[in-house]
Amino acid sequence: MTPDRLALDLQRALNELGQEKARTLQLMSEVERQNREIDRLRSSVHRESNSRLLAEEALDETRDRLQMAVDAAGLALWDWQLPAQQMFLTARWGELIGDIGRDAYWELADLKARLHPEDAPLLEAAMTHLLQGSEQRAVVQHRVRTATGWMWVETHGMVAEHDARGKPIRLMGTLADIGERKRIEQDSERARELAEQASRAKSDFLANISHEVRTPLNALMGLTRMLMESPLNAEQANWLSLMDSSAQSLLALLNDILDLSRIEAGKLELEHTRFDLHRALSDAVGPHAEQARSKPLKFHLALHPDMPQWVAGDPGRLGQVVGNLLSNAIKFTPRNGRIDVSATYARTAGQPAGQLQVKVQDSGVGIARKQQATIFEAFTQADASTARRHGGSGLGLAICTRLARLMGGAIDLQSELGQGSTFTLTLPLQEAPAADGEPAGAARELTQIAEAGQRFAGMVVLLAEDNPVNELMLRQLLLRLGCTVRVARGGAQAVAQWEQGGIDMVLMDVQMPGMSGLQATQMIREAESKRRLRRTPIVAVTANAMPGDRQDCLAAGMDGYTPKPVSPQALMQEMDRVLAVLASGLPPAASAPVADAPVPAAVATRQVASPEALDVDKLRRRLDGDEDTLRQLALAMRGDLMSRLADMQRALDAKDTAAAVAHAHGLKGSLGSMTAERGARLAKGLELAARADDWSLFGRALPLMRAEARQIDRILARILDAGGSDLFGSTEPPVTVY
Repeated sequence: MTPDRLALDLQRALNELGQEKARTLQLMSEVERQNREIDRLRSSVHRESNSRLLAEEALDETRDRLQMAVDAAGLALWDWQLPAQQMFLTARWGELIGDIGRDAYWELADLKARLHPEDAPLLEAAMTHLLQGSEQRAVVQHRVRTATGWMWVETHGMVAEHDARGKPIRLMGTLADIGERKRIEQDSERARELAEQASRAKSDFLANISHEVRTPLNALMGLTRMLMESPLNAEQANWLSLMDSSAQSLLALLNDILDLSRIEAGKLELEHTRFDLHRALSDAVGPHAEQARSKPLKFHLALHPDMPQWVAGDPGRLGQVVGNLLSNAIKFTPRNGRIDVSATYARTAGQPAGQLQVKVQDSGVGIARKQQATIFEAFTQADASTARRHGGSGLGLAICTRLARLMGGAIDLQSELGQGSTFTLTLPLQEAPAADGEPAGAARELTQIAEAGQRFAGMVVLLAEDNPVNELMLRQLLLRLGCTVRVARGGAQAVAQWEQGGIDMVLMDVQMPGMSGLQATQMIREAESKRRLRRTPIVAVTANAMPGDRQDCLAAGMDGYTPKPVSPQALMQEMDRVLAVLASGLPPAASAPVADAPVPAAVATRQVASPEALDVDKLRRRLDGDEDTLRQLALAMRGDLMSRLADMQRALDAKDTAAAVAHAHGLKGSLGSMTAERGARLAKGLELAARADDWSLFGRALPLMRAEARQIDRILARILDAGGSDLFGSTEPPVTVY
């Protein structure tokens, strides 16, 4: 090999070696680059691993918090993935139903079997709405069967997932025990029912008291008025005046109690009519001014000249409040003191109603500050000795403040013990100017009375009344009005008398033996409708004077309503109103007063029963000395006594509650009318025992009633000159009952 060739080969080898070295360097550079990339990737993976770990830790913490909340709330979670026939429920579900407490899948059929039959449709309907997509959430309260009985639960559900077409494919929710909540609700409902029962019992009691008091009181007041119109000496006139005052006081107390009951029950409705404000205040103040001056007290009334003459509101209730405030002022102001009454009216620009302010200021005993906060509460007076020294029930101011609130006003009190008191009544009243040509004041009243007299003259009035004394009083009143009177002693007789024709008006008692006044009215109205007869005006004259009694009468078809004791003016006005309404062609109840007529307030008195079985002298006075009528009543009473006692014995033997109540009630009424007060009380006791189905008490009281009846019968026999014969066929000694 030549040297040149060798050098050339050597050069080529060196070139290849350089190239190889370059490739090695390049490879090492690439390896280094790859190592750096691996390190970068390793670092990135490490960072991602740490982030994922942190996220998982945060998720676990959130789950722990959620589980704590679920556990604290006692919730069971459920998860239903459609269309599976199983539902996942957490361990709480097993605990609730008394099963093993573990997370598990439950068959839908088993879950449905645990639903209460009455509640299953509610839950199924809610689930259907969720599955159909019409609702996204649902809440249902229902019962499920547990190991110990039924349990109330509340199920919440929601749509958790939808498919591509928007159809629900997964439902989730919670379930909670609400047994304690339901028990509280049931206890509250029970308490409400008991409160309603107590309210109804109170209303029933007041209704019975009203009826029982008003019936004899009606006779007492009516006969007293009749006697006062007869020739009397000064002593007799004074006695009758005291009797009338006592009866008015008793009636006022009864009306105070009924007013308070109506207000508390939310059933007292106010009249809204146009009236003469000056006259209303003068009428309210007038009687009290005379009473104050006779004590004697200085009395001053000041009506501001800018007061409007005509306003819209309830004049009766306004007068009741003002009168009550004045009555208190007179009662608690000593002799030679002073009472000032002032009335002003403030108009406000842009307001339809102005403010009437009536101040009643006295120089009386005053009221301590600590007692002023409770003085307007029912049955409350300034101190424990007030009722003993001054009398009164403590209802007056309670009724006044409630009436003021109902009329949109208020009563304010300013007083210092020993320095007198000032009561300020503030009422919103809208002005109502008189129409052109309308008579005002006394002229308007005289016109009404004259028109009423023209309507009543020659009228044939059917009087349906089973109480002889009340019948006597009402018959005398109607005769004075120029009416011809026919009498029916019960509902059936009233219908029969009406059937004979020629009746212009019916005065209908409500509570009568056999057919009631309500039933009789319904029969008359049905007959009028079938035979297309002219409507006969029917006015209720009843001792039922509780809230709702007027509505019951009107619903039965009556056209008017007057409570007992009957005021001649009130009865005349109601008869006049009913005739005017029927003559106008309006529906009979269209203009019927909504609320019962207000009555004056006064102080209660008490009645002392006669020690005799029957007070003949008192009965003679009731009948104005009519001996023929006295003998007729005595004869009727003897027969009624014997018949009623026999009927009550049969009712006792048969345990017939309805018959026992009816006969005891009837005997009570007739004995009360005949002044046999002890007997009437015994009959009342028999009636109460029968109503309570206490036949043991009824059986013990009936012999006492028979013994009392023998004493009554002997007195009746002497009236008839029958020699004291005993209709009861017994030689048992008389028993005196106190």
